Amino acid sequence: MINDQAASLRDLTKFKNRADKMLRPVRRLAVTSGKGGVGKSNFSLNLGICLQQLDQRTLLIDADTNLANIDILMGIHPKFTLTDVILGDKFVKDVLIKGHEGVQILPAGSGVTEMVGLDHIIQERIDQGMIELETEFDFIILDTGAGIAEGVVDCAAGADEVVVVTTPEPTAITDAYAAIKVISARNPAIKFYLLVNMVKNADEASGVFKKIQLVVENYLSLQIDSLGFLPRDNYLIKSVAQQQPFVLLYPRCPAAMNLNMIARRLLKLPAPQQTGGSLFRKLFS
Repeated sequence: MINDQAASLRDLTKFKNRADKMLRPVRRLAVTSGKGGVGKSNFSLNLGICLQQLDQRTLLIDADTNLANIDILMGIHPKFTLTDVILGDKFVKDVLIKGHEGVQILPAGSGVTEMVGLDHIIQERIDQGMIELETEFDFIILDTGAGIAEGVVDCAAGADEVVVVTTPEPTAITDAYAAIKVISARNPAIKFYLLVNMVKNADEASGVFKKIQLVVENYLSLQIDSLGFLPRDNYLIKSVAQQQPFVLLYPRCPAAMNLNMIARRLLKLPAPQQTGGSLFRKLFS
């Protein structure tokens, strides 16, 4: 009798958790940067894994159509991409890849944004498939391209939250500000976070954040919050060479421990009000 009651209680708890997730809107988070080489994609992938480990159903979209490399970081070779949905007979769910810890990966493929805009019927078909996906996840992480080209800005501005990744290099700081400026002009309601990568310590990261925060507040009248930092870590470099996520390969390394704290902090932050409409309709319109 006691065992039956315990089993029933567990089933009820699982049902309640599932119901709660269905009622919560998906959090749509773009990860971008003003310049390449700052660790944006590596951060996106490992953040997705950390969120998945925290029982957050996570979809990672590789939206860097010029230099897609999520599959390289994972050491996998996608059989299909979103290009096959556009040019072939595949549905959106057909091209999803199950990655580490259950993270779902959607490889976008080269030139997707340009091709989708050519055919309204194809655009509607993809949009419907994508809308269905939104109901199945707690987090959608959009790994955009780097820079401030129109396609990159459109991708980032279509989300509700944006993490801008930078490093302490002066050019990276300047380009991070430029990215914030153009994205906020496209979507004034978006919520910005800054992630400082490849720093020596917390003091250096704080200095970088304060520099960007000052110019953003003074010249753009915007608020930007610090999401944290990742230290320069040889284990992270080794994991890239081995094509494995560093949070799994070296879970006790400084970068992995910091990223786990970042994921937990992100969950505690209130989700911003969604700007309405499907993320994917904004991306591929």
